[in-house]
This record gives sequence, structure tokens and C-alpha cells, in this order.
Amino acid sequence: DVWSIFLVWLCISKYGTIKLGKKNDKPEYNDFTWFAMLFSCGIAVGLYYYGVSEPMYYYRNGGSGSNMFRTPVANDDQQAQQAIFITLYHWGIHAWVVYIIVALLLGFMSYRWNLPMTIRMAFYPLVGDHVYGFLGDFIDALSMACTTFGVCTSLGFGVSSINAGISRLNSDIPADDTDWQVALIWIITPAATLSVISGVNYGIKTISEICFVMGCFLILAIFFMDNSWFILNSLVQSIGHYFQWIIQVGFHCDTWAQLNLEFQDNYQWRGGGEGKEYWDWKKNQLWEAGADTLYDPVTEATGEDLLDPVSTYNSGPDQWIDWWTIFYWGWWISWAPFVGTFIAKISRGRTIRQVIVGAMFAPVGYSFFFLVTLGSLGIKMERTAELALAPDASAVDWAAGTVNCTALGYDGGFPVRQDAIELADIGIYPLACRAHTGRIYDLVDKQYGEGMGTFLTLFIVTNLIIYFVTSSDSGSWVDDSLSANGHPHPPVIQKIYWCCTEGAVATALLVAGGSNSLSALQAASICAGFPYTIAICFCCTALYRACKIEYEDPDILIGKKFHHRIFDFCEGFDRLNKPKGMPGAVDTMLQIAIATVCPCVPLFRIAFNLYSAEGGKWVGIYSVLFYSWIACLIASAFESNVDKLGWVCFIGFAFGLLTMRIKTREKFNIYGSAVEDMLCCLMCYPLVIVQMDGQFLLREAVESDPQVPEFVRNVKEKIDIELPDIHTDEPGSLVNVHADEPGSLVKPSEV
Repeated sequence: DVWSIFLVWLCISKYGTIKLGKKNDKPEYNDFTWFAMLFSCGIAVGLYYYGVSEPMYYYRNGGSGSNMFRTPVANDDQQAQQAIFITLYHWGIHAWVVYIIVALLLGFMSYRWNLPMTIRMAFYPLVGDHVYGFLGDFIDALSMACTTFGVCTSLGFGVSSINAGISRLNSDIPADDTDWQVALIWIITPAATLSVISGVNYGIKTISEICFVMGCFLILAIFFMDNSWFILNSLVQSIGHYFQWIIQVGFHCDTWAQLNLEFQDNYQWRGGGEGKEYWDWKKNQLWEAGADTLYDPVTEATGEDLLDPVSTYNSGPDQWIDWWTIFYWGWWISWAPFVGTFIAKISRGRTIRQVIVGAMFAPVGYSFFFLVTLGSLGIKMERTAELALAPDASAVDWAAGTVNCTALGYDGGFPVRQDAIELADIGIYPLACRAHTGRIYDLVDKQYGEGMGTFLTLFIVTNLIIYFVTSSDSGSWVDDSLSANGHPHPPVIQKIYWCCTEGAVATALLVAGGSNSLSALQAASICAGFPYTIAICFCCTALYRACKIEYEDPDILIGKKFHHRIFDFCEGFDRLNKPKGMPGAVDTMLQIAIATVCPCVPLFRIAFNLYSAEGGKWVGIYSVLFYSWIACLIASAFESNVDKLGWVCFIGFAFGLLTMRIKTREKFNIYGSAVEDMLCCLMCYPLVIVQMDGQFLLREAVESDPQVPEFVRNVKEKIDIELPDIHTDEPGSLVNVHADEPGSLVKPSEV
């Protein structure tokens, strides 16, 4: 929500006119090609894989229950509308915002400040030259891992859908066969390799345009062949519901549904015989909220088990938000370095406002039309089958979002009763009872005509294959670029390596465990993307600072930096270009050790400079809070919950440091914000103390660094001048290496 608000504000603010490039730069691609490329990269096979199935899961979860209670539900019509809304919520503004933040920042750094296009450079406005050290290496390595995991997950989804479609065209081919899926991967991977080798301007561009046009043809064909008026009504109504509920649901945390976890045992019955070994999967996921916190003491006191809170209070599913929303957010975020880098690459010459409108709001609108069309028609088919096959109304429990597939004549996803078989022969299926990967083919199977169903199935399979190629080639291009430190023309053999690596990883996971391995890869992708949840917050700050520098806002132009930097530890406290008079690595580490165990010593010097005679009083208060924290942590070994009191004391200590850091900023005219200060004080208090102490010790010997790096000032002076493209194989090029390494070239700050 915060990221979305930030981008909307940035779009309408004065900073929206800043161009990602020099004054006279023109967009490299026309609007259609640009949109087709970013959409194909950002969505890939997702619309086909989830377009019918996701709304159906929320509408009728095949007997497991699916009422999410996100919007008011008084009848099945509202249940259907809720299913469409939640789908749009997952694929709407919240999804694309993570891409655009990264894309804008990388485009800004590369096309305005002439820095290499690597993820590490997104943090240059915050940490400066530290991006050339261990911190930058870690960021780029994590980005490559996220890209590889995310692309391989999509490859797994893609081959599953392609396999299901080929099975529809040829019944002799099994619908879920690992050998066929592996073969598909290695048939398509060479095509992706050729696309990457040919470059963005040829292979990737052409394939993106083809698959985008094919997607438009498919969705418009379905739109006109079915009840167009019904689809338009659903589209208008769904967009209205989206904007009506998006703020409330965006802040929805399943508060009361998650509370039910405290009223339940740690284990859930998995089946099998009696014995604890058949009870597994720790269901209670709340922070330190195991059964011993509430469930065990209460049941031991009463001698009775607790009632089931879900049925007693008619609560929603207690872990739905983890299964779907958190999974989606983690997955989108894990793709941010991949898609963000690609969008930045193709967005040179466009303004910030144009990128936000064209790469966030436009794809969201197109996705809504796609998802509403497929989702609404899927729900329409489900209702048709229920009304035709259900013996009575009891087969459908709309309030719970369930349907009895056996009562509809289905077993194991296939029709077994005569009327169900005959209904399937004309292309009508209860989609909630069908396999997930085949639902989009069920939708177009025979209801538009048997010949047309075959044509549409073949068309979908072909489009999925091309989307498969676009995912693989764009992902390989990003991995290739990052591993080459932003080199615009990496070696061909390296491009081949990344394409083959992605195919090999997807193959290994499919062969090792099939669908379970893909689930594990999804989890790995989310885990790898978790740091980006924090990183994107810093990206917002970095983008804001970069915009202020470009607009020459006085507060940041005259601002200074601390002598000590929080991330100096990444360089062994011996960073390049450090001011003269700064202590060496050994002395700095000794200061940090003292600040860690005995902060009152350096704090006294800081407080005396800030508060004069009253400094001792404040140091005494902060010292009491600090040592109370330590004492409570030790005492928690003997008494429960004492450590919680200790953390309260630590927060008080951190707030004390916050006030001192703010005053230090004001005294030395150092640019920053209270939010940044608070994060630093909470997460790395010893470094903050050493930073402030060093500022006072060196204030006469060392002149503070300006907030705006000198090379950025030089670039800004020439930003309105036409400059030739800079390649890393030409003299004076910019490469991401340390200047003191053998054979290396200089850094941007030394150009």
C-alpha cells in the first residue's frame, strides 16, 4: 500500500517530468512494442495458468471451503463477485508496483548518472561507493538467485499447462507426464537461447510482439463468441468493486481468523493410524504462539478440549492469507529484480510519469480485462453444470463456497454418471471438480463448436510456448547482464550458459519430485525475495533522493554526510576514498566493541557536545535502559516473559539514541530523516554510536562529505548535452570493479 501511494504521488508530483535519459533522448521503442515487451516479461504464463482456476478456487474450492469473507457475501452472486475481486487484487496495482520502483531507479541511475545497469546501483543514492564492495556483490548475487528461481517456477507452470493442452489434442499423451514436460523444456530452451543471442532489439522484441498479439486475439475471440454483454457487465462491475474495496482489503491481515490459531493444538490430523507420528505440520504459525501459550494451560485447567473456533464463530480460513496473498506478494517481489531490470532496459527516453502510467496502470487494465473475461466465463460454466447435474440444492453450499462433486456425477476429476458424460460431450464441465492445469482448455473445449474448440486449444498451447520463450529469454538476459556487471554486450557463451542453466534447474526439479519440487521452488523463490521486501522500501528512499538531486532541492544539495558510514563494515572499515584523519580498521572495530558492551563511554562524549552540562543526566538514563535490557535477557532463563520487558527497555534506549542522532544531524547539517535514524538505532546501535562519536572527534580535522557525489554534479552539468553511448569495451568506460584491482578501470566517482 505504501509503495503504491508513493508511486502515485511521484507520478503527479513535479518529479514526474524527469526523463530517464538526457534531455534530447527519444524512446527507443514505440508504445506498442514497449508495452508488449514489458507485459510479456511481467506476466508470462500466469494469465493462462491462473486466469480460470484462481477465481474458481475462491468461488468453489472443490469441497474444501473457499469463503474468504473479504467483501460482504449475502448470496452466491456476491460470492462470485468476491472471487473475481480477490483475483484482481492479487494481479492489480499491488503486483506491478514492485516492478516499477526497481525499473525507475535503475533507469535513473543508468541513463541519467551513467552507472552500470545492475541492481546494486539502485542503492547508490543511499550508500554511495559501498555498492562496489561486498554489499553490492551480495545484492547482485541475490538478484540473480531470485531471477533464476522465479523463471524456473514459471517454466514449471508453463510446461504443466502445455502438457495438459497437448494431451487434449492427443489423448494418447498423458496430461501430467514428467518425461513429456522435460522434453518440452529442452525443445523450447534452444528457441529461448536463440532469442537471447539475437538481442533485445531483434529476438526478444519480435517474440514479445507475437505473443502479445496472439493473447489479444484469443481473449477477443472468446469475448465475441460468448455472451459479450455479460462480460462487459462483469468487467464494469468488477472494476467498481476493485476500487471500492482495494483500500480496506489492502490493509486486511486476517486478524480474527489468525487469532483462532491460538485456540487450536499445534498439530493437524494428516490421516493414517493412531499415534502422534500421523499428526504433523505445525499449524500455529503466530510468532511464539504455540499451544503452550494458551491452548495447553486452558485445556489443562478445564479438563476439556476447546470448541472449534472456526465453526463456532463462522470465521474464515485461518491460513488462507499465507497460502495465497502472502505467496503472491512474495512471488511478485522475488521477480522485482528480473522484471524491473528488463523494464528499465527498454524505457530509456521516457519520463517517470510515462513509465508509471504505461508500465503500471496500463498493464493492470489489460490484465483486468483478461482475468475478468476468463474468470466470469469459468463461473458461468460452473453454475451451468451445477444447475444441470445437481440432484437438489444441497449439492451446493454457496455460503461455504463448496460443491459436492460426487453428487454432480464426477469422480477423480472425470464424469462417471451418464448425464455428466453427455454434458461433457457438449463442452460443459463443473470446473471446481476438474484438474487445475486443464481448466482453461475446459472453457474452450466444445461449447463454441468442436472444430473451434480444437483450434482454440492448439492456439493456447502455441501461445503458451511463445510466452514460455519470452520468460526464459528475458530472465536469461537479466541474469546475463547482472553477472557481467552491467556490460551491455556480454559474451555469447555466457548467454547460452544462463539459458541452459535455467532449463537444467527446471528439469532437475521436475525429475526429482514433480509438482512437489515446483512447490519447493516457489518457497525458495519467496524466501530469496524476502530481503527485497525491505530492500524495496530503501529503493523508494533512494529514488526520492535521486529525484531531489535532479531537481536541485536546496535541503539535499547543501546537506552533508557522516564521516563514518553505517555500511563501512562491508569494506572492513577501510573504504576507498575515506577522509583523512579517519581511524583505521583496527581502531574502528575497537570503538564498535566498546559501544556494544559499554555504550555509556562514547555516549557521554556525544551528550556533552549536544547538551553541555546536562549531558550526564541523559547518559545516565540511557545507560540504565541499556543495562536493564541486558539484565532482563539474562533473567528470562529463570522467569518467563522477563525478556519482553527487556525489549521495552531497549526500545527506550533506541529512542534516546534517535534524539541524539537527530540533534547531531542538525548540528552538522547532515541530510536524512527520522525514519532512517530510527531504523539504524534499532538495528545497529553500536555503529550509530561510533558514527556520532566520530563526527565530533573529527569535526575540526575533516570536512564532511557533500550529500551529492561530485561525479553526479558533473553528470548533472552535462545532462542536457548529447553524449555518445558508453560501452565497457571502450576507453573511459564505466565498469563495476574496484579501482585498485589489477587491470581494472576507474569507478564513476573517479571519472
